[in-house]
Amino acid sequence: MFEGVHHVGQIVDDIEETKAFYRDVLDGTITSCGSVDGKVDVAFVELPEYRTELICRHERGTYLDDLLDELVAKPESHVAFVVDDIVAAMETFEAADVPMHDEEPVEGLGPYVRAFVEPSEVPGTPIELVEERPAD
Repeated sequence: MFEGVHHVGQIVDDIEETKAFYRDVLDGTITSCGSVDGKVDVAFVELPEYRTELICRHERGTYLDDLLDELVAKPESHVAFVVDDIVAAMETFEAADVPMHDEEPVEGLGPYVRAFVEPSEVPGTPIELVEERPAD
């Protein structure tokens, strides 16, 4: 019945800033952009094994208002990206002047180490980096 994740949607404050972040820092590809009555902008970003939909409401007045109101009222979550070298991935963010919350990788809750990008510096959903380790 279920074949996989199509995308993770996130509501953002500045779609241009968020697209640039996903393109320039995460090396994503912007695959499509659209608008609903010029009041809500949408963009899809493709990353390996992952697609995100960025949604930015500039003003009210579309059929999406009720849905977007409900979505922004929900608690925040985060997106965890699997990386093959967590230290190198952390350096990529730091080189882009995006600070890390964790200065060093931290043991995760499973067989992995993790590090969060400073949540206040990420436009959109906070990002966690995960390097999987063999289970003991």
